[in-house]
Amino acid sequence: MPALFTTQQISARDQHALHISSAAVSKWSSRAIKLAVLIFCVAASFALTIVVPFVTRIEPKIYRVFATTQPVYLLLAAAVAAIVGCLLLRHAEIAVAIFYVIGFFKGDARLESSPVDLTVSVAVLMILAIVIRLAFTETELKLPRAFLWYVPILFLMFMSLSYTPSLAAGLDKTLRFVFLTLLGAISPFILVNSRVKLERFLATLVIGAILMSINSFFMLGGEDRLVAPSGETTALGFCAGLALIVIWTLWFPKLSLARRILFYPLIGVLAVALVGSGGRLANVATAVCLGLSILFCRRLLVDFGIIMGCGVAALPFLNIPAASLQYLASLTRPHDAFGTRTDLMRFGLQTFLDHPLLGVGVQGYRYVTPNPLTYNFPHNLLLELGAELGMFAVAAFLIFAVCSFGELFVLLREHNPRYLALERTVLSLLVLGALDVSVSGEMNNDRLFFFLLSLPFVLREFISRDTLQASLHPATDSLAGTGEAVVVPS
Repeated sequence: MPALFTTQQISARDQHALHISSAAVSKWSSRAIKLAVLIFCVAASFALTIVVPFVTRIEPKIYRVFATTQPVYLLLAAAVAAIVGCLLLRHAEIAVAIFYVIGFFKGDARLESSPVDLTVSVAVLMILAIVIRLAFTETELKLPRAFLWYVPILFLMFMSLSYTPSLAAGLDKTLRFVFLTLLGAISPFILVNSRVKLERFLATLVIGAILMSINSFFMLGGEDRLVAPSGETTALGFCAGLALIVIWTLWFPKLSLARRILFYPLIGVLAVALVGSGGRLANVATAVCLGLSILFCRRLLVDFGIIMGCGVAALPFLNIPAASLQYLASLTRPHDAFGTRTDLMRFGLQTFLDHPLLGVGVQGYRYVTPNPLTYNFPHNLLLELGAELGMFAVAAFLIFAVCSFGELFVLLREHNPRYLALERTVLSLLVLGALDVSVSGEMNNDRLFFFLLSLPFVLREFISRDTLQASLHPATDSLAGTGEAVVVPS
């Protein structure tokens, strides 16, 4: 039977509980302050390690910009930067999306004169947005228990600094993981914590991929494969595939065929960039994810037939570089498909087998290889963790990944129609990311994958919150203005 309480009874009970626990709260708050001060001091010391070399690098650029630019233009640029910064702080989910794609643009020769590192600049905006929301709003950082599996990885990274072949390189990689990669893993719980924000984040990624694809079209008809502005073929293929998955899995199921046809030109732009990049894994993974979405929504089979027919008919007129088609043709020869990555992975596996417990130290892989310039990382995230940090780091990461996928499968089984397309999109993106890190994985280059692993927990959080608010809304409306009673199930 439901129990009926008056508002006065509830208030008295809350005051009594508050009186009993006041001493405990004071004790724990004192400990929390001491712990926060300790964490701040440690973080500040590591931040200083990053900031000093960073300032040293950008100082000549800043002087050069001030010396060659008129004051009026500097003031105008400062005003534009301030406006853009305020907009990104207000809509921080867009800043998070830019954080993941800006690295593929900043390698462009036209951005070399930028006085600051664009990735670091966006990361600073994200940190500022997080601090503002935690300090001045009711937003709380609630991380799932699965995040405890990051603790063994962090412990092993810091411990391995004592035996890594290069302390400077190891420290640099560790700090980048802490302040950039983990920032991306934690940020969605505060900055992308609603359905609207997540969809806006994904839309920004799609826009970035379209701009990247259009920029690569200047290479059509040439001899080399299409590349992103940074010069990376794999980045172009991955971003184009990701955008195709978002359009196909998240947007198309909500639209009629007539409206879906309006998106076909964008599909064509992304498809040309995907094929033109020659990215073998990107093309295969995108095909797998698009096939998965067709299983989810059978009516997309019509779109697939139309787009494939148009693509085959247009292929002879697109002037896709022969090198791109040759790379894709190597998929018919599995022993050649991985190219030099086969040797990198084989050496990573051998290094792991030679040092199974603790590895050779963070960033130590490249310094125990025959050629540190070519053998820089094993191109497989698990082999990288195993070779540098040992089996415990591999186990911790696998357990965390299983927890993430498990949470997503639970959400899919609950079959909430309002969020089903979004959940299926996250599943497809996780599959794309998992396949990518299996052949191109590097701990700090694949920050987006760590972000994607957090999304199932973020989905659970805001779906539960929205469902609770929806269930309480009718009761709140019926009791509005009475102030008499609240029905609480017993």
